[in-house]
Amino acid sequence: MKFFDVFLKQFRLQWRQYLVASLASYGSLCTGMSMGWTSPVLPQLRGPNSPLPEQPTLQQESWIGSLLVLGGLIGPFITVPLSKHVGRRWLIMGSNVPLLLGWLLAGVTTNLPTLYVARLAWGCATAMQFATVPIYIGEIAEDKIRGALSAFFLLFINIGFLLAYAIGPFTSYWGLTACGGIISLLYLPFSWYLPETPFFLVFKGRLEEASSVLQQLRGKTKDEVQPELDSLQAMIAREYEEEPKISDLWASRGSVKALGICVFLAMLLQLSGIDVLLFYMEELLAKVGTKISPSDGTIIMGVVQVATSCVTPMVVDRLGRKLLMWTTSLGLTIFLTLIGVYALLDNYYKYDVTSVTFLPLLCLIVYMILFTLGVGPVPWILVAEMFPLKTKCLASGICSFMCWLAGFIWTRFFRDVAASYGIYTAFWILAVCCGIGFIFSVALLPETKGKTFDEIQDLLNNRTKQGNPGA
Repeated sequence: MKFFDVFLKQFRLQWRQYLVASLASYGSLCTGMSMGWTSPVLPQLRGPNSPLPEQPTLQQESWIGSLLVLGGLIGPFITVPLSKHVGRRWLIMGSNVPLLLGWLLAGVTTNLPTLYVARLAWGCATAMQFATVPIYIGEIAEDKIRGALSAFFLLFINIGFLLAYAIGPFTSYWGLTACGGIISLLYLPFSWYLPETPFFLVFKGRLEEASSVLQQLRGKTKDEVQPELDSLQAMIAREYEEEPKISDLWASRGSVKALGICVFLAMLLQLSGIDVLLFYMEELLAKVGTKISPSDGTIIMGVVQVATSCVTPMVVDRLGRKLLMWTTSLGLTIFLTLIGVYALLDNYYKYDVTSVTFLPLLCLIVYMILFTLGVGPVPWILVAEMFPLKTKCLASGICSFMCWLAGFIWTRFFRDVAASYGIYTAFWILAVCCGIGFIFSVALLPETKGKTFDEIQDLLNNRTKQGNPGA
């Protein structure tokens, strides 16, 4: 109870930052719906009420699922060049364009090419938000709650998945698509009322606006926020003494280390199989042999995701990034291996597994809990924390690009691997990837919990000793 009392007391003092982080993260709810849309929709595309003239093939369904991730590769090419010119707020607002275009095309489609373009548009919107919203939240948040607020992004994504899972089985293709479009329309006014980040305003020399935004976010007077404003000015003057260039990403040992860590963890996020599970949840629950209704199973999974996401903001700054990463990646390795063993015994050897039919769903539930606590949010928190100001957007774009590239390859070919070598082999490949992530987290990941940017840079450059990650 003491822990929750402290959290509530902290929330009362900093509710403005929680509100702004929530408004910024609402777009991830909309993109979460577009990502989870395939799970209930793919069975409907095979039915008599499909908008398509004929039933899609296995390969076409794989393209429907994976093209959203391919569209994600477009996002960094939009966010990186524009970030220092238009600011984070306008990029977040701009993500509404491909987001709403995707829902419109999905709603009027009568053929596969239109549906493909809709998925690409959703992917572009999702990648724009992945590359921008965590940075936005990192720049409006105080250091001590930065991790908690950054975890909101994943929380809203999971709420979007739950909505797709809960609405989809009980309505038609058009009903689910219309719901997604209406919910996404609400993001227009929400994003309009977002303030620009104090960092960008100082960077552009708009000091009075930066002071005003800080006063609103911190609930303090102009004099009380002046030290933070002065610190921002000093940091920007130091970091932007020269024009940023791509070679800055490997200009120091710390920069190279930060980029390597964040690129690897961003790719691990996808190679752990999260998009595969979320896009094809109903299909996978049927394939691994669980006896529960696939639609009921996906709803259970969505509820677990959201419930765990509510806990993540309260633990990510308490337990630390390193501890969360190595424990959750180890857990994912174990439970993905167990699902593969179950599928091997049930599908290949035809053993009687009726006494443990609950095991696949239980393992997937634990998988979702562990992913949502660590492997999912931590990479994006680290992207917002580890990079110097002048290279942060570029590094975020690179990490986002590599994340989506890994996701596209895996979502496109997962079903082919499962069809050719068995679903158990596909799960074991995921387990191996998570095992590599566990080793990486233990051996190479530094702890950034509660540290200022300068302290994190000292840590990456080995100028200070790393403290206890669990402290």
